[in-house]
Amino acid sequence: MPPKAISLNTGWEIREAGAAPPAPQPPPPDESEEGQENRVGGKVRGRASQAEVAWTPVSVPSVFDPDAAPELFGGAVKQYRLRFVAPKAKGFRWAFRFEQVRRRATVYLNGRPIGVNADPYTPFEKAATGLRPGRVNELVVTVDSRKSPKLAEGWWNWGGITRPVTLVPRGRAQVADLGLLSEVTCKGPATRCRANLLVDGILSRLPKEARRQAPRAKGEGRGPGRLLPLPQPELQVTLRSPSGRVTKGAFPLAGGRGARRRVTLRMPVPRPELWSPDRPNLYRARVQVAYKGRVEQVQKMPLGLRSVTVKRGLLYLNNRRIQLRGASIHDDYPGRGAALTAANMNTTVRELQELGANVTRSHYVLREAMLRRLDRAGIMVWNQAPVWQRDRKPNLLGSARTRSYAVRQVERTVKAARNHPSVITHSVANELTFTPDRKPDTRRFLLDAEEQARDLDPTLPIAIDIKGRPNYGEQLTYGRFDIIGINQYFGWYPWVADFNLLEPFLAEMRNYYPDNALVMTEFGAEGRPDMAEAPVSEKGSYGFQTQHVASTMDVVDRQPYLSGAIHWTLREFEIFPGWRGGAVQGPGRNTRHHKGVLTYTGERKPAWAVLRDHFARTPLYP
Repeated sequence: MPPKAISLNTGWEIREAGAAPPAPQPPPPDESEEGQENRVGGKVRGRASQAEVAWTPVSVPSVFDPDAAPELFGGAVKQYRLRFVAPKAKGFRWAFRFEQVRRRATVYLNGRPIGVNADPYTPFEKAATGLRPGRVNELVVTVDSRKSPKLAEGWWNWGGITRPVTLVPRGRAQVADLGLLSEVTCKGPATRCRANLLVDGILSRLPKEARRQAPRAKGEGRGPGRLLPLPQPELQVTLRSPSGRVTKGAFPLAGGRGARRRVTLRMPVPRPELWSPDRPNLYRARVQVAYKGRVEQVQKMPLGLRSVTVKRGLLYLNNRRIQLRGASIHDDYPGRGAALTAANMNTTVRELQELGANVTRSHYVLREAMLRRLDRAGIMVWNQAPVWQRDRKPNLLGSARTRSYAVRQVERTVKAARNHPSVITHSVANELTFTPDRKPDTRRFLLDAEEQARDLDPTLPIAIDIKGRPNYGEQLTYGRFDIIGINQYFGWYPWVADFNLLEPFLAEMRNYYPDNALVMTEFGAEGRPDMAEAPVSEKGSYGFQTQHVASTMDVVDRQPYLSGAIHWTLREFEIFPGWRGGAVQGPGRNTRHHKGVLTYTGERKPAWAVLRDHFARTPLYP
């Protein structure tokens, strides 16, 4: 039996590492006409990181500095250090699993580099090469949070080891990136349902003794005999339903021994007990891989069985039409930044429940602990890769290398979230060009990303989130997607100043895309605490935000072809210095996004009650 994974979240130290200052950071692009970007404020300049010898204690997860001071936006370079005694486990190797490091991590074990990771939002592992069992080891992680000025990201550039770190065992046979996906079909509304568990992952290269030529049995006469079958790993699955029914399956992992390879298996699940927001049923799953009589891998997780489909341009859950109502979130809390605590996550779930939300959305994959909370709470998740505005100048989708990097981010985002029943779609990007049909680089990325996402999770519809503006015409590229998320700010930004054009625009979208489910994935207006009492006619006032949210929800409620609406956002969060979000200019450093219906510290604005009342009278199943 493999040893248990070991949490590495205590005992860390930190120091600043000498490094050049980050490049000056230009403001992020807005949604104005491409090539005529309307930027707010000038470039933000950072400061150099000073080399410091002294180490000081630090918690992990953590951020470099929870203060959103403008000069910190560009990032810095710091080192984390942990000294720990490595466990003894005969016949098992170890790996370090980081759930998130922002932005670039270089990992050293006992003075030697063991790997680099450059994706600031998804989990990664590095083999613990050179680990000394039973002795003190030193793990050092150099974290470089300096953001490339070419990368469009408006949210705050939090640097640090922002999610948990774990030492995980690795046996002779291992199925990496294990996915347990639900294939469910129902003939009636959540009735007469059949289910399979789809198991997907990458089988590691087997040990050398398994790759050597098998011995031969004695043949008759002078014949060379025949090859004897070598031992193969076996994957065993045990499911316990919410009512206690146990289902088991065992599968030999036969095939080539010379390299890693993909494994895809199906296991029928009789009398499935389905997951849904109103009944968030969760199975307990145990998967183990055995090889030559020894258990090499054990993975336990809750899972839910459900189907999510698009039919005739509408969204269905378990063969029942649904209406999404919710609010988006960012990993951002006062004093913690992106390094959330259990209490922070519990607060977010409670706030969504009090709002009456049945769905949430983020610009990057949520952490494992948050996804599990949303599974239990019955709150659906719009899972999105952090590919935002990347084809604006300087066009980071303009080369094969940068497109490939973006597709890999989609791949890692899907893998990180696909085991969760709360996840109802994977969106490959957010707010790219208005006209991908006329921009070959963007079209190539979208088609590759859609194909990758669908291959990794064939059980869910795949989405694209777009900027909502009229008169750009139908884009055939979007036909490859099942769901189109529409981000719209009619009546707020000057390039869509007339709110009365929203309803005709939505009708235009339905006319262009009759077979796609349409969801309003962003809407809202700034409600700035410093302008709370300003007249209702003044953008940024609480009064303007309240009437704008109310008017938008009235429009949403009148469109029977919309499958939902997600407000941007639940809480305020830190953002690029100088941001006003379309409100009038004012004093102060302005590093906060104020479209949330809750303040940064969680106080309710008047618009919160408007959303809650609309959500309360909207049934999940219309």
